[in-house]
Amino acid sequence: MALLDVRNLSIDINTAQGKIRVIDKANLNIVDGSIHSLVGESGSGKSLIAKAVLGLHNENWIVTADRMFLGNIDLMKLSSRERRKIMGKEIAIIFQNPRSYLDPSKKIVDQMREVLPKKLSAKHFLKKMTAKSTHQQAIKELLHKVGVQNDRDVGNSYPHELSEGICQKVMIAMAIANNPRLLIADEPTTSMEAVTQAQIFRLLFKLNQLHNTTILLLSNNFGSISNLSDYISLIYCGQTVESGSYKQIINSPMHPYTQTMIKTILEFDENIAHKSQLYTLPGSIPPANQLPIGCRLGPRCPKAQRTCVTNPEAVNYKGHIIRCHFPTLDEK
Repeated sequence: MALLDVRNLSIDINTAQGKIRVIDKANLNIVDGSIHSLVGESGSGKSLIAKAVLGLHNENWIVTADRMFLGNIDLMKLSSRERRKIMGKEIAIIFQNPRSYLDPSKKIVDQMREVLPKKLSAKHFLKKMTAKSTHQQAIKELLHKVGVQNDRDVGNSYPHELSEGICQKVMIAMAIANNPRLLIADEPTTSMEAVTQAQIFRLLFKLNQLHNTTILLLSNNFGSISNLSDYISLIYCGQTVESGSYKQIINSPMHPYTQTMIKTILEFDENIAHKSQLYTLPGSIPPANQLPIGCRLGPRCPKAQRTCVTNPEAVNYKGHIIRCHFPTLDEK
């Protein structure tokens, strides 16, 4: 059953140069209880899709979609006030660069107290326990749940006194305080060292396995998130080019962009020649105001032909969705 069902999502932004379409008929179908990864290069539009789902866009955005449902809730029909009511309870987000979203003038314990549910679960309301001690117990349990053992020291610290990894764990604790049905992690390990990245991914995996939290994981690093994912969608310049289960994407990639992303993953068990050149797709991702006509990968695609000047339609091959005029069907 789909927890989040987004069909033909388009985002136009009014700029000084005119209206620019940054997201073009993107689709997302996230199964309840799964980890679904949305992968693409920086600037592909992953964060824009997340903000459109959350309703965090501004007046310059024109958001349209044939369907945008969170369970039985039609997100397109909700007002801004109604969207805010479901934030934290039904859906929550973990932003990249956590220090940018934590208040530098407040201690962690005060910021966490603000996001706690108004009515804590019955187990916290013990006899002779004040409201303050109830909150302290809830904050302690949340920090322990995300792997922060020295909860007292962290709670009494300001964001600038903590490492990037601890700040990210604090953000995750704040995001799961209300047990949301869907957790969006927007590149949660940006600019972190490898050990901290592994800790954050392990934490997200544990939340999914132990608490059945559905996770939408946004990333530009295919190799780091592929093993975590139940389903994977690839996005390029605002277009979802391929989507399917982990096995379908890894074992039978059909789109040239997906095949390129997989080739960039280093396999250290293979013999790699010293100073050998790594595989890359020629060219670079175009800016939003200079997007090509038709298939947006066309100028960089090794399979591009005249037909690619028209926008390809998404085709479903037994649950494996592909948007390409010339998919690699013989490898499936």
